[in-house]
Amino acid sequence: MNKAQDRFGRAISIINRKAFMYFSYRLKHLSLGPGQQAYLMAIEPDEIISQDELAQRLVVDKANVSRAVRGLEKLQYIRRELSAKDNRKVELQLTPRGLAAKKEIEVIAHEWITKLKEYVSEDEWDAAEQALERIAASLEGFYT
Repeated sequence: MNKAQDRFGRAISIINRKAFMYFSYRLKHLSLGPGQQAYLMAIEPDEIISQDELAQRLVVDKANVSRAVRGLEKLQYIRRELSAKDNRKVELQLTPRGLAAKKEIEVIAHEWITKLKEYVSEDEWDAAEQALERIAASLEGFYT
């Protein structure tokens, strides 16, 4: 691996680990881990979404969604019910407690992004964001 590839991978790894630590610490009082926050953030207020749709939205497999949803349901952040239209589908909705947690996570996420942005110009941030979005989009269907 050349130095540029090594630096890129190392930087992504450090940012990911630091984000994990930051969110773990900040979400501890909600009994949420950083992995679970993504599921709450992906559901809009007053939205009813199927587990399958949530898996597609987050680009994760259905088994991960099922595990995360069970944990969030135990914590009373999500309500899970069989669909009235199709009893093979499980539908999800944020509870009032889940909505309050989502709002708190949004504040914490904003603080994290603000901290990251302190070290680069707005143009650099925009360019990095666009590059990462293109990379993520190019991976659609990769190894699935």
